[in-house]
Amino acid sequence: MNNLPPSGFAPQYTLRERWRMLLLTLLWAVPLLLLTTKIFLPWFDAVVPLAHCHEYLGINGLTLVIYGVLVGLPASLVVVVVLLEGRRSWRTWRLGQFPLPGEKVLRPTRYVYGRRARLRPALFFMVVLLVCGLSAQGWVWAGNLLPKLTPDLSVCFSGIER
Repeated sequence: MNNLPPSGFAPQYTLRERWRMLLLTLLWAVPLLLLTTKIFLPWFDAVVPLAHCHEYLGINGLTLVIYGVLVGLPASLVVVVVLLEGRRSWRTWRLGQFPLPGEKVLRPTRYVYGRRARLRPALFFMVVLLVCGLSAQGWVWAGNLLPKLTPDLSVCFSGIER
């Protein structure tokens, strides 16, 4: 406890640093949002009704869509969240200190040590495990759902002249 800063509070970002963080976040978030809403979602809406008509690398398109939604989305969420927050949470767990030494914060935050500091990373890793479990359950759901689906094959041949 001798290395505790005199005030007991973590250093805060300056107003200029906050604006810079906001602008940098907007630089990647706005294009991602536009790409998702203007290109990906319309494409996905067009592909899903005809997914069962196509095969990709020998796998039926409907199978890819079902497994992608029920398994791939939760799994990719875990990957992204762990890449963004995993290292910080692991360091917090190891050191038993939150915020980490020298880490700046947005609002006045007291340093917390020991069990109380490890509560946040413990919750983070529990949520990660929960979403991993959801992805594994999605594999089971997809396997049970696919045999019950009866796609309309007439839409596959509607564009072909006979």
